[in-house]
Amino acid sequence: MQIKYITCSDPRNYNSIDEMFDLWNIDPRVEIAVQMHPGKVSPDTERYDWIKQLVEKLQDNKFVYRSWNMAIHVNNDWCDDICNGIIPDALKPLFRARHTPTHKHVVKRIQLNMPQKTAENFNPQKLKPVIDFYDKQDFIIQYNARTQNAVDELHKTGAKFQLLFDASGGRGIDAAEWRAPVFPGKHAQGYSGGLSPENIAGNLDKIATVAGNHSIWLDAEGKLKTDDKFDVKRAAAYIKNALAWEQKHR
Repeated sequence: MQIKYITCSDPRNYNSIDEMFDLWNIDPRVEIAVQMHPGKVSPDTERYDWIKQLVEKLQDNKFVYRSWNMAIHVNNDWCDDICNGIIPDALKPLFRARHTPTHKHVVKRIQLNMPQKTAENFNPQKLKPVIDFYDKQDFIIQYNARTQNAVDELHKTGAKFQLLFDASGGRGIDAAEWRAPVFPGKHAQGYSGGLSPENIAGNLDKIATVAGNHSIWLDAEGKLKTDDKFDVKRAAAYIKNALAWEQKHR
């Protein structure tokens, strides 16, 4: 099993941008994922301004010699819009942003966290053109009981996408079991749900038994927080403990 990304989700404007680079500098596979949804992260908010500043620094930093991994996790009505073929205006500049020296996209991956109504009324023929248009970026769909039928239908279209296995649907509940890759060889798969610095090694043991030789990624959010705020020290410990597991099992 190979670990492609170690994702840290939901830093916000109370974290400094330098702290994000501290995490990125631990290992080239570290990914920072920011949550986007209308209202709390709309263009007139401090959180949106912070995300925009982070993207702009990644765009214009001429001293970046490798590509930093950044993802956007899209929620609520904005996710519904994208699944129906509409890119919200607030997200367009983030989707288009490129690193000036290399012209590579700053946001490499876009995760769609489907609300219940979106999954129930999903039309894959509306989402596929969006995925095809942004063909240099990876789209991720959460995979759980709510979205399984939608994922199956999208797979039938031949669209290129990745899957995040998260039985809790983003609620950070410990997984009762980890699922083997769905559509193996077709769609890369990551794992999320209750991952923490303390339990990442034990969960990697379990994931390795179902993932086999596949490349996977890990995504932690809720248990990286202290007092409901993204804790850079906990994020760093989670990353380092995942790397230590990998080193031990080479």
